[in-house]
Amino acid sequence: MRVTQNNFFNTFISNQQNIKEQLNRLNQQISSGTKIKYGDEDPSVFTDTLRLDYEEHTLTQAVDVATDAQNFANNTDSVMFQFTDALTRFKTLLVQAANGSNADSNFYAISNEMKSLKEHLVNLGNSSINGRYLFSGTKLDTQPLDLTGAYHGNGESLKAVVGAKVEVPYNIPGEELFLGEDANIRREVTTNIPLKRFNSDEAVTLDTTLSDITGNANSYTFTVKGKKSDGSLLGGTAPVNPFTMNPDDSVSDILEKIENTYGGNTVDANLVNGYITLTDKLKGSSLLDFHLYATDGSGNEIAFVKSASGSAATYDGIDFDKVGDGKYRGNMPQIVKSDGSFATVSTKLQETSAIDLTGGRNFSLSINGSTVTYPIDETTTYRQLMNAIETNVAAVTGNEAKANFDANGRLVVSSVGLTQFSMKDSASPSVIFSANDALTVDDPKHDLFASLDEAIEAVENGRLYPDGDDPLNPRNHGIENALARIDHVIEHVSKAHTKIGAMSNSLKYAVERSETLKINIQTLRSDILDTDIGEATVKLNQLSLNFQAMMASIAKVQNLSLVNYL
Repeated sequence: MRVTQNNFFNTFISNQQNIKEQLNRLNQQISSGTKIKYGDEDPSVFTDTLRLDYEEHTLTQAVDVATDAQNFANNTDSVMFQFTDALTRFKTLLVQAANGSNADSNFYAISNEMKSLKEHLVNLGNSSINGRYLFSGTKLDTQPLDLTGAYHGNGESLKAVVGAKVEVPYNIPGEELFLGEDANIRREVTTNIPLKRFNSDEAVTLDTTLSDITGNANSYTFTVKGKKSDGSLLGGTAPVNPFTMNPDDSVSDILEKIENTYGGNTVDANLVNGYITLTDKLKGSSLLDFHLYATDGSGNEIAFVKSASGSAATYDGIDFDKVGDGKYRGNMPQIVKSDGSFATVSTKLQETSAIDLTGGRNFSLSINGSTVTYPIDETTTYRQLMNAIETNVAAVTGNEAKANFDANGRLVVSSVGLTQFSMKDSASPSVIFSANDALTVDDPKHDLFASLDEAIEAVENGRLYPDGDDPLNPRNHGIENALARIDHVIEHVSKAHTKIGAMSNSLKYAVERSETLKINIQTLRSDILDTDIGEATVKLNQLSLNFQAMMASIAKVQNLSLVNYL
């Protein structure tokens, strides 16, 4: 093989170019701090770097979102502290009003402060941060409460995406806070006419006999009506058989008979300050209902429950309560028996009815004294019934009519010119909209601001206990029962406060986890992409020596000729 000058030149050029490329690459790596500048230099490094950059960017977004959500939750937590303080002060005033030694001026002063606290609570409920209302659910730009405490937000939760398929809620919707439900609460109801000894203001005891109450030696027939814990009517479609009590039977005997009427050891009947109270043994149910009436058949009666309209013997179908000009509201929430939720317009009447509607029933509507009949069956929905109500009310008043549900599942009917409205099953109670039933002392479902209003009204009137003989508002619970409601409200708010604290902690941990993962990814990315300066410097020195040696060798070879070999 001949080694010519051209061979030497080509080899030199190739080696020189190769070493220069390596020197240039090492210089770039040292100056830029990264192993590659373009993807074609090392596709595997480039692919890993893109994947890690995406993961780092995702984690950065997760940290930003979680931090913002944590700030939202922390602000909610701060407001909840103030909420609890205001409610505690409200209860303190209620206890002060219940001590029994207050003058009328004291009740006036206490009720005024309670009104101020309610206004303060409404303002707290309307708290906003950076233009976002804390308690309006997902309707962040909608003020959740009006001046009366009525809620206008929704029940949706805000959720922060803090990772792949990982969402953390970070708000307490006002629907849950102000109109919430507690599964650990038992429904408790009470009569609003106290039992007293004949011709005396002395409240009865468990040992008091029937004759001590009536002042005569007659036997009385007691009629119990209402619904059981499962929402079914006492006795089903057939009325419950009344029971007879003899003159020497005691109040304790009456309570035992009432418990037996409900059957199955389902309720506790007690005597509290002369009032008969029923407590559901099933937690979380809002369906228990109770009505009681007694008569001796000679015109003598014992009233236990009274409403503004209807006699003491009447159970269902009493007039709706007037809540505004041309606006009337039933006092019975429409509750679905299967899950305890409030009915909606698409709910079928069968789902809330105390009896089976198969075969059809007739509803009697009384509108300004005029009566019309509307047929229903197991397929009828509330929307269909409401349409019929609107049509018939408009025909009587000559004005547009509206029928809908309020926040507590009660039917509201309104029309200009409407002065009276009632509705009932023509045969026996089935779907009950307004009833002369026992007052609710406590219930799994609660309305925070309605509870405050009832307590304020009781203090304004200086009423310690219910008074069914009050012509203006016979269904006010009184201060003593209001205390039980406020205790429930405070407990509910405390649970919500604990919940938002747990959310804040979850978001804090999510931020810490994302930041730790971000650091790990940055470290891994650095290991893959960043230049090892020490290693690159050693290689650069080696290549520099190689290049210099090569240049020196080429210089010597170039000086050789054929004469040097001869």
